[in-house]
Amino acid sequence: MSIKLIAFDLDGVLVDDPGSWAMVHKGLGTLEIARRHEQEFSKGLINYDQWAQRDALLWKGADIRKVERILSDVPLMKGIHETLPYLQKKYKLAILSGGLKLLADRVMDLFGMDYVVANDLIVEDGLIKGIKQSMAFNDKGRILRDTAVRFNIKASECAAVGDYLNDIPMFETAGLSVAFNPKSDEVSKRANYVIHQKDLKRLLEIF
Repeated sequence: MSIKLIAFDLDGVLVDDPGSWAMVHKGLGTLEIARRHEQEFSKGLINYDQWAQRDALLWKGADIRKVERILSDVPLMKGIHETLPYLQKKYKLAILSGGLKLLADRVMDLFGMDYVVANDLIVEDGLIKGIKQSMAFNDKGRILRDTAVRFNIKASECAAVGDYLNDIPMFETAGLSVAFNPKSDEVSKRANYVIHQKDLKRLLEIF
């Protein structure tokens, strides 16, 4: 199988847990309320878009510079400094994430990755007003296909690396899939490879 592009999830894959949303909640003191939103989503009381909108509204009026400082402290995943430069020589690299674009852009810029789609905060006069959702819960399959078209390749020539249920549509679309420290058995079952170790260098055994 000829792979030409690797699409990565962000939170829990390129950066270590708890990831972008949780780090901002922790830094702004909104974590407990956010956990209630997560429980409502898990119980099916609200959908993913409502969950994201409610979470982002907790940050309304916050200074974007403070959020940027919080996200600058999110730890990168072990092995990223060795793995991404190596893969960059052989493949196009993309980030497709339901996380925050501020953090995804930081990782993309650090490692010279080729493309990113993530959820972007709406900012006016330096203050957060809401969120522009570029990635709904089940969007990753469609967005991976769009990304393949952008780079003039087939979806089957893409690989996907993720850890959560919303990565499954990306797994189903890609020619090769890797569950990296998957958060459920369902994610593991849908992947061609499973890695149970927080070290991105394990990807080099596959690619």
